[in-house]
Amino acid sequence: MANELRSSGHTLGESNLHLQFTPAYRRDVFVEPLARELTVAYIVQRAQKMKVNIAVIECGPDHLHLFVTGWKNWKIPVLAGQLKTYSSRMMRKNHAYLFADKLYGKKFWSAGYFHRTVGVVTAETSKRYIAEGQRKHWAEFEQKQQKTLLNYSS
Repeated sequence: MANELRSSGHTLGESNLHLQFTPAYRRDVFVEPLARELTVAYIVQRAQKMKVNIAVIECGPDHLHLFVTGWKNWKIPVLAGQLKTYSSRMMRKNHAYLFADKLYGKKFWSAGYFHRTVGVVTAETSKRYIAEGQRKHWAEFEQKQQKTLLNYSS
């Protein structure tokens, strides 16, 4: 695997980051395809303004994973905060009807987030996990939905 080192000014290196954001109360807001698409679009839009690259972004029913590259000019809490704040504000301002039955008040995201810096050895593994690894979460969600339907029909 080739190293993807980037140079800028007087530096040469690599900066990869895996982030996971969870909607408030861990609600399954991303079951709604439009909510998922719009949230992803707002995060990518903010990342472009910040001059960071979202290499991979995928959603489970109740969380979102990002693989961010080229973020060396940002502290992790600032980067995560900017992405969450902008996407939350835009979703609540323009599309609250998509999740009004699941979230209330001024919250879209939970307060925290997961982060892990990723080195060159595991960068491809992380990208693959984010891109392909959400299948199990969707399968678990569908199983819960089927059980719920069976309980209602009994």
